[in-house]
Amino acid sequence: MRSELTSFAWDQWAQMGVFAPTERRDRWAADPEALLLFSLEIGRDDPRLFDEVLDWMLTNQRLVSVQRLRNLSTDDNRNLAEAALTWVARHGPSARFKPLAGTRKQSGNPRPLFRTVAQQVRNPDEAFLSFDLLKPDTPPSGKSHQPDTERPINFAFRLRNLFGLGSRAEVIRYLITFSETAVPAQSIAEAAGYAKRNVNETLTALVTSRTVTTFEVGNERRYLLNRAHWGQLLDLQPGTWPAYRDWPRLLSALRRLTRWLENSKLDQLSPYMLGSEARTLMDELGSSLATAGVLLPSAAGAQGEEYWTVFDESVERALSALTQGWL
Repeated sequence: MRSELTSFAWDQWAQMGVFAPTERRDRWAADPEALLLFSLEIGRDDPRLFDEVLDWMLTNQRLVSVQRLRNLSTDDNRNLAEAALTWVARHGPSARFKPLAGTRKQSGNPRPLFRTVAQQVRNPDEAFLSFDLLKPDTPPSGKSHQPDTERPINFAFRLRNLFGLGSRAEVIRYLITFSETAVPAQSIAEAAGYAKRNVNETLTALVTSRTVTTFEVGNERRYLLNRAHWGQLLDLQPGTWPAYRDWPRLLSALRRLTRWLENSKLDQLSPYMLGSEARTLMDELGSSLATAGVLLPSAAGAQGEEYWTVFDESVERALSALTQGWL
C-alpha cells in the first residue's frame, strides 16, 4: 500500500509543478489542499517527496488556500500542516502562512518526522521542531514550477487565478465538475471546504449576479450553473472536461489507513484482535469511502480474523480509485 500511495502522490504533483517525471495525464480536477494534507503524511515514508512538496508550496504559495488547508485538517494531522506552513513562512515570509497562535507545542521530547530515517537528526529544522517534529534542515530545492492550468488536473488553480483564493473559486469548481447538475448548499459547502454560512453568502452573491441559478425541490434549495456557457468561457472540450472526485473524503480515509497500518502495536495483536481492530477502523471509514465512490465488499458473517480478507479487499478497492482518471 505504501508504494502505491507514494507513486500516486508523485504522479499527481509531477502534473502540478513538482520536478518529477510522469506519464500520467489525469482527467480529474485535483483538490490542492486535500492532496497537500495527504502528501505530507505519505511523505513521511519518502523524504524526497516531502521536501519537494514543501518546495512546491513555497514556489506556488499564492495558489494555496491556508484557510482551506486548516479547515480540512483534522486533529491527527493539524500539527504537521501547521509545521509545513511555518516552514513556508520561514523561507518566504508571508503573513498568511504564519502559524495560528497557540498551535506550537514543544514537549521537550520531539519525535522523528520520517518513518524511514533511523539515524539521529543532528541539525533539525526549526519550523518542524517547534511542533515537536524532528526533520533534517534542508534548503528548498528550487525545482518546482507553476502548474500548467490547461491540464484538467490543475483546474482549481485556473479558477483561483480567475476568482482568487476563497469560497467562490471552490463553489464554481464543484458546480462545473460534479456529475449532478443541481446540488444542495450542504453538498457544495462540504466540497468547497468552507463553513456553510460562508458558502451560502457566496451562493447568494452568485445567484444575484445571475452566475448561478437556484430552485427548490421540496424543502431543499438546489443550485446549478450553465455548463455550456462556462465551457465556452474556459474553452473546455468534452474529452478533457475536468471530472470531480471527492478527494477530501478519499484521501483523508487513505491517510488514516496509512497511519493505522504503520502502528507498531498491531504486531502485538492476535489474528482475532487484529481483524476486530481492522473492522472497527473500516466501520469508521466506510461512510467516507462510500461517499467518495468506493464500493466496499460485504462484511456479513466475517468475525475476528475472518474479517482480514474483507479488509484487504476494501483497501484494494480504495487504491483502485486512484487509477481511474487517466486520459
